[in-house]
Amino acid sequence: MAQRIRAFGYVRVSVDDEGPNNASIAAQTRAIEEFAERNGIEIVEIFSEPNVSGRKLARKQFDRMMGLATSPSRPVQQILVFNLSRFARRLLTQVVSEHKLAEAQIELVSLTENFGQDATGRMIRSIVALMNEKYAQDASLFTRRDRRGNARSGYWNGGPVPFGYRSETVAIEGKKERKKLFIVEEEAIVVREIFDLASRGLSGQPMGTRAIAAHLNEQGYSLRGRKFSHGNLDGILTREHYAGFYRDSTADDQGIRPSHGDAIVVACPQIVDPVLIASVAARRAKAAPRVTAPRLTNSPTLLTAVAKCGSPTCGCGLTIRTAKGGRYKYYTCNARASRGASACDTKAIRDEVLDPIVIETLLQRVLLPERLKVLVSHVIEVSDVANKRREADLKRVRSARIESEKRLRNLYELVENGLEKPSDRHFAKRLSERKNEVAQLDATERSLEIQLNDHREKIDEAFVEKFGKVLVQEIRNGTPGNRRAWVHLFVQQVSITNDEIVIMGTKAALESALISGAKRGTALVPSFDREWCRLGDSNT
Repeated sequence: MAQRIRAFGYVRVSVDDEGPNNASIAAQTRAIEEFAERNGIEIVEIFSEPNVSGRKLARKQFDRMMGLATSPSRPVQQILVFNLSRFARRLLTQVVSEHKLAEAQIELVSLTENFGQDATGRMIRSIVALMNEKYAQDASLFTRRDRRGNARSGYWNGGPVPFGYRSETVAIEGKKERKKLFIVEEEAIVVREIFDLASRGLSGQPMGTRAIAAHLNEQGYSLRGRKFSHGNLDGILTREHYAGFYRDSTADDQGIRPSHGDAIVVACPQIVDPVLIASVAARRAKAAPRVTAPRLTNSPTLLTAVAKCGSPTCGCGLTIRTAKGGRYKYYTCNARASRGASACDTKAIRDEVLDPIVIETLLQRVLLPERLKVLVSHVIEVSDVANKRREADLKRVRSARIESEKRLRNLYELVENGLEKPSDRHFAKRLSERKNEVAQLDATERSLEIQLNDHREKIDEAFVEKFGKVLVQEIRNGTPGNRRAWVHLFVQQVSITNDEIVIMGTKAALESALISGAKRGTALVPSFDREWCRLGDSNT
């Protein structure tokens, strides 16, 4: 007696590609079970994915099915689907998955399409897969257009409703329910309390998110049944909805999400005074340890985390050591300190020698008025011609950023489809380079947008000179913490060898600080991002 064929079933429905010819999950399941019964096939398991797009590269149940089917135990000989579009709506996923199944000698069977298993059948399946992908792209395009139109009309596009609001249907157009946000007063009271605590605290001193969370939890407040924490309070304090608007970032027809400035602004009921929100945001930005871990940020040592060993065979960071009972401090290579002098030949250098060299170099080579004007010439307002050039630069940078994002997505797709491994050293390097490229272009784009649209004080040579004097004063006479913060803002790396000291930084940091100062009419206490991207013209 011949052994029965064993099979997995796979059923899927996506809201985007739902149409008159697409069967429901129940109908697909019933069709697979009936087909198996007629043909004497044993169904081992049916994998179900409702509301999941076939264009997604990662599908939980699909990936689990493929992993089980191609495992060494080979539990099935077939995979049954209602039609090929249920299996995938992306040609790459279709081809790669079919190749994996073929290597495992597993047959993919479409109940409503008879392709055959020969070369002609495989070719026809590829053509149908391409058509399915085109259909899915069109459906996704129509959905995005509808969402953008919905946002422009002031409607809520769905998703998690922010604490303090509820969504409510206000109009019905055909089968579409149009919703807007409305205030839930019991929750809004808590939101206002959170911003008050972040601004004034209980005794006139601002409170941090952990202290606020502890206070609210002690008072019996909850976040829709959950306890307050640092994480969810940070989300509340950074949510723009409470000021009376939010930005909808639905992707455009090319699938590219708009920049912050280009997103659609949608009005909603205001819960907190925008001035209070801005005040809290400014205070938190100054206090946040965004460059490095707090143990490094709070260190009194000037060059912690930026001083590196410049030896070609080493490249480790420099650590701080003490001598003479703590009377002297010196920077030494971490490899040398950990494994002995044989690990690295770079000698230690006293902090009282290295720190003044870095500070004086910054003051004399970067912040002198004439040098500073050259370094930030890109943002100095001199004429309408400069603005036109910036507009052209913005267009060019935006196009480059979009193209770079596409290349980065392509790399991620290779990983998700099993064609590349993140652990591969060369691939990891390519991925890192692409991510850095996108970050640099995004930062440049935002800088140009601010220069064109958000000046409160004209940036000219006089302002640059005034800005430089303020910085020199801060670095020479400011508190140790502020001095260290300014040095870390402008100095990306200090590379030490026995023969030379190389100091590197970014013009982007200078431009960002200058623009922020122009928005408020003065220099700011710096706030930072965790990661810095090395620019081609970064040496100062």
